[in-house]
Amino acid sequence: MQDRLVQDRLVQDRLVMDSATARRLQLGLLLPRHGGVLPPVSLLAARAGWQSLWLPLGAAWPQQAAAAGMRIGWVVEEAPRVLDQAADAWLRGAAAAEAIAGLQSGVPEAREISVDVSDAAGVAAIHAAGAVAVFGPASVDVLIDLLRSSEGRSAVCLPASPGRTVAESHARLAADPGLGAEAEIAPGLVGTLEDCQQTVAALYAAGLRELRLRLPATQDIPDVIAQMSTLRAEVLSGIEAGSPRSPAPDAPASWGGRP
Repeated sequence: MQDRLVQDRLVQDRLVMDSATARRLQLGLLLPRHGGVLPPVSLLAARAGWQSLWLPLGAAWPQQAAAAGMRIGWVVEEAPRVLDQAADAWLRGAAAAEAIAGLQSGVPEAREISVDVSDAAGVAAIHAAGAVAVFGPASVDVLIDLLRSSEGRSAVCLPASPGRTVAESHARLAADPGLGAEAEIAPGLVGTLEDCQQTVAALYAAGLRELRLRLPATQDIPDVIAQMSTLRAEVLSGIEAGSPRSPAPDAPASWGGRP
C-alpha cells in the first residue's frame, strides 16, 4: 500500500513538472551579425538562464555557452550548405517548405530544422515536413493570428530594445540601424520593460512558448539581456494583456521640477 502511494505521488509530481515545462517560455538569443567589440553576450545569456543561442554563419563556436547546456544552432540566410558543427539549423529569408529537404541533406547531423513562415498556409506545410515554424519579425496582431493557426511547434522572432523610458529604447536602436529597420515593422518589444511584458503576455496567451530575440549591438547589451530575462512564465502569469499600467515613479526629491 505504501509503495502504491509513493508511486502515485511520483506520477503526480511528474505531471506537475511536465505541465510547468509546457508553460515555460523558452528564450533564444540571435547573435549580432556585425557586433564589433561587444561584451561576451553568449556567456551572459547562458548565465541568465536563456535556453538557446543562434549563430550567424562564420561565427566562432561558443564553447562556454555549449558547456552551460544551451541549445546552439546556425542561422542560414542564404543557400543551404554543409555546416561544420552538428547543431540545429534555422532557415531564414524567403524559405519555402520544400527547401527543408535540401537543408536537411546539407546538414545531415542537424538535430532540428526551423523555417521562417509568414502565412497560415505555410504553417501546415512546415509542420508536415517535421520542422519548427518561426513567425516574425511582424506586428503583434499578425503574430497572434499565426500562433493561433499553428497546431505544431512554433517560435516567434522579434527585435527587442527595452528601456527605462521609451526614449532610451529608441536611442539604442539609433545606434544599430539594421535592428532599427526591423523594429519599424515589428515594434512590439520596443519601449519600456512593462511595454515588453504586456506584448509577450498577449503572445503567450495566443500560444507562444519560444521567443527568439535579436538585441541591439551596443555596449549596454548586458543590461538588455538582464531586462529581457524577466520574460518568464512565472512573471507573465501575473500580467493580463491590456491591464492598467503601473503608475509612473515619483520624481527625485532633489528635482525642482519645471519652472
